This record gives sequence, C-alpha cells and structure tokens, in this order.
Amino acid sequence: MYYLIAIKISRGFTLIELMIVVAIVGILAAVAMPAYQDYTIKAKILEAVSLSTPARTAIGVACSEGTLSALSTHTTLGLALPAAYTGKYTTSVTAVGLSATSSTITIVLKAIGSGVIAGDTIVYTATCNTDTGTTWVITGSANITDYLPKA
Repeated sequence: MYYLIAIKISRGFTLIELMIVVAIVGILAAVAMPAYQDYTIKAKILEAVSLSTPARTAIGVACSEGTLSALSTHTTLGLALPAAYTGKYTTSVTAVGLSATSSTITIVLKAIGSGVIAGDTIVYTATCNTDTGTTWVITGSANITDYLPKA
C-alpha cells in the first residue's frame, strides 16, 4: 500500500506579511524624518558657531590680558568687520565689549529650512574673570532654542 502525502512547499511571503512590513517601515520613516531634519539644521548652525571662533578667541585673549572694555570693538580686538564673517548659513558675526568683565558675540543667521528664519540670532555672552578665564552663556532667538549648541 502506498500513501500519498501532500507536501505544500511555501515560497515567498504572503500578501499580509508584506503589508505588515510596509506598514512598519512607514511608521519608522514617519518618526525618523523629523529627527533627521532637526539634525541637519543643527549641523548647518555649526557653520555659524565655527565662524564665531575668531571672535570668541579674541575676547578670551582680551580677558586674559585685562584689555577687555566697554570700548572693545572688532578693530580693537584685531578682528575683521562683522560682515566679513559670512557663510552659506551665516550673515554676520559681531563682537562687542560691554565692560571690563563682560562682552557679547551676536551671530545673525540666514534661513535654514523651516526651522530657522533669516535674521534669527545666536548670542554668546562672556563673563571675564582674569583668574579663572572666560565663561560663556549661549542664548538665541525664541524659535531656535532647540538647535543651539552646548556651551
């Protein structure tokens, strides 16, 4: 006696399995895209931070040497004019001494995607202590607080 055994060989995926995979990929993409956009805006803002390095260094040196004053300007700090510090995402970098122990650097940004509007600013505020050095506080326009660099 012979018995016939039916063997069903399955090849590939069923339609429901493919639909589940597509749904999962769609959900992951919906979550990842906004996070990716935030990271690209943060990376572009770093151009402005990089362009402000000469100004932050000059203020730090003036603090250490005790030459920082309310009369400190780009010229007295040995810097080029504010408009010289421009880039693809940066309009200008302006350094101003407020007193012998305080100064600010204002970075004006160009539009970056939907997160940064042209004219938004990042402000570095320096507190000078000739014994311990310069400490910085970073603030900015209201709509870019999520994109500000760490101090």
